This record gives sequence, structure tokens and C-alpha cells, in this order.
Amino acid sequence: MKYAANMKEKGKREKPKILITGGLSFIFSYVTEYFVKKGWEVTVIDNCSVGSNPHIYDGSFTLHKVDFCTKKGYEIAVREDPDYFIHAAARTDVDYSILHPLETLKNNALSTFNAFEAARAMDNLHKFMYVATDEVYGDHNKRKDEQEALDPRNPYSSSKAIGSLMRKSYENTYPQLANKIVELRSCNCFGHRQDVTKIIPQLIRSAITGQVVPIHNEGRGYREFIYVENIPTIVELLLQEGTGVYNVSGYGITVRNLVKKVQKVLGVPINTTPATRVGMDEYYKMDDTRLRLLGWRPRFAFEKGLRLTYEKTEKALGAKKRSSKTKK
Repeated sequence: MKYAANMKEKGKREKPKILITGGLSFIFSYVTEYFVKKGWEVTVIDNCSVGSNPHIYDGSFTLHKVDFCTKKGYEIAVREDPDYFIHAAARTDVDYSILHPLETLKNNALSTFNAFEAARAMDNLHKFMYVATDEVYGDHNKRKDEQEALDPRNPYSSSKAIGSLMRKSYENTYPQLANKIVELRSCNCFGHRQDVTKIIPQLIRSAITGQVVPIHNEGRGYREFIYVENIPTIVELLLQEGTGVYNVSGYGITVRNLVKKVQKVLGVPINTTPATRVGMDEYYKMDDTRLRLLGWRPRFAFEKGLRLTYEKTEKALGAKKRSSKTKK
């Protein structure tokens, strides 16, 4: 990144420092590993609970096992005073949010408030990224760009839309944050280490183990998918050049056709069963022209991502089986 070279000229740190809340989560564990490999000073704040991957911690980055909803989490962030700050910590399970709306709202809104407050208290901050979701646009059968109105349709997406409104208000209210905030609204990511309740991990595991996958609402739902290892380069680009909101779209397909696609790419039959789900949106479609105008293109195509996920999942499951046999 250009800014990394500039910091030496300004007499700042020898290498850029980045702080990531939720840096052990499925998606952002890859971002953490990416910046570690680039030689950055990486600090993660993560409560190491649901959806976390604490096993990736190898001492190559600083880890604070703290709930970012707390005062302690806020104080650590301010004390770390990074050049780049990403707030990705959140409860992201839609089904859980439907059953526990208040807990989801408290967690996601309060942690995001702490993030914005910490950002405006940091002295060396160059860029702050708030990680939202495509679900803030609601159910829509047309491609939405970043100017579209927010229309969240479940407790999870509502809690993330609150953060989107916070971004706008903090940009407007606090001059020190002007042109320093970028918001990421991504479609569904998939890859190894993803929670097994998500659709692609279920399909992959069905291909490996034969488990039955519930398909909601006859598979009519339309989603976009992007392989997770594409995300770190997007994050890096936006930390360097981004301002405002950026959509990240991907390979668009109905769930019904996704099952067929996975079977075709992997050459393995998938076992499914009909199911229903309340609060389910039919369509999520986004326009990511704004991101592509910055020159970004995906490194991993959808099919390649599927194969990589299959290979890594098969290896991980095989390792677990061998381990259990060894114990016997």
C-alpha cells in the first residue's frame, strides 16, 4: 500500500499497524492472516465465542480476548491507536437474531457505537472500516447500488443498518473522521472455516459425508456468493483508496440451482430435504460498479472457490477422523 511507504517519511511507525475487531471470525480471520503475511503489525480484539477461530492464533499477531461491547474493549482499541481500524465483530446469524432480537441488537449496536467512539479518539487513524452486510437493502429483485435506501427485514440486518446510519452521522458530526470512514457491504462469503449452518458448508459436507441438507422455501431464494480469499484484497484496496460505501457482489444463483451447481462442479450427489424458514428474504442482488472502478477484480472464481473449499474441508474432516482413531 502507498501509505505504508509514506509513514516512514512522516516519522511514524516502521510498518503499518492495523486493529481488527472480530479478527478471528470466519471472513476476517483471512484478513488477519493476509496482513500478517504482508508484515503488518496486526492486533485483534475478539471474544473468541460463536463463529470464532481461535485455533489460528500462532503468536504472529496480538490478540485481546475481550468483548468489544465493554468499556475494556473500547479502552484497548484507543490505547492501540492503529493506522487502520476495522470493525467486523458482530453476531451475524439471522436465525439466532430472530429468536434473540434484543441480544442481537444490543451486541451489534453497542459494539459498533464503541468502534465509532474509539475511531474518533485515535490520534494516528488513517482509515476506519465498518463492516455491514448486503442484507441492509432488504428483499429486492433488482441490483442495488450504494445510493439505495436501507430496508432491513430481520433483526440482524436491522442491527447492521443502525451501524450504517452511525457511519453517516459520525462523518457529518465529527470533522476528524471526514473522509476517513469506509463501509463494506458484501454478499455471502463462503470458504473453509465457515459456520456449518450456512448453505455452502452444508452442501460441501453433504458431498463428503452424505448428510442431508435442508432447502428452505423450495430453493427459490436468490443469493450472490464470493469466495472468502477474495475479501482481503478488497479490504486492502478500500483502506488505501476508499471513501463512503462499497458493495461487494458475486456469483448470483438461486439456492435450487446452487445445489445443482455444486453437484456438477464436485461431481458428487447432494442429499436435500424440503424445509421452511421465517423471516427469509427471497432476493439479494447488488451492483458493485463503484468497487470495480477502483480496479479490483476477483482472484478466485466461484468454481475454483468451491473446489478449494471442498478440498480443505475434506482434509479437515479426514484429520479429525484420523485423530479420533489414534485416541482409540
